[in-house]
Amino acid sequence: MHRVAQGFSLMELLVVIAIAAILTGIAIPSFRSTIQSAESRSAATSFYSALTRARSEAIARNAAMSICARDVSNLTTPTCSTSSTAWRDGWIIFASSAPTVPLQVHEPLADGLTLGAVTTPFVFDATGRTAVATSFALCRGSPDSRGRSITVSRSGRVALEPHTC
Repeated sequence: MHRVAQGFSLMELLVVIAIAAILTGIAIPSFRSTIQSAESRSAATSFYSALTRARSEAIARNAAMSICARDVSNLTTPTCSTSSTAWRDGWIIFASSAPTVPLQVHEPLADGLTLGAVTTPFVFDATGRTAVATSFALCRGSPDSRGRSITVSRSGRVALEPHTC
């Protein structure tokens, strides 16, 4: 009686594993850029939402609202930083009349992301307007990378656009 072999031989299994390893090695760099792009998009959207929320709260409360870079040296009490590079450490939204009571505290950005912006708290007045138009550039450390630009017009309109760093 002749016995029929079932399953895979060792050689067939090794060939499949080798092909899977080669394909994985080719695919990983693509996934890395996809993940970095998603991190950039997520951070830009979070900052855009924070600016929009600060403006909406200013109008709803009929009071000035501020957003500033977060100082991470004191994690128990959220405070504003005076450094223009501190935006990567997160940001705080608060009523200008009560800076010690934050409305929202955002966590630091993903590694490698920078958010260049103004050094002082950015203020929306009671009508949702700002004193000056400002642009915030969200970039990854590599030059000529694609980033995002979050602009705020004097009327308070917040826009999110592609940006070359």
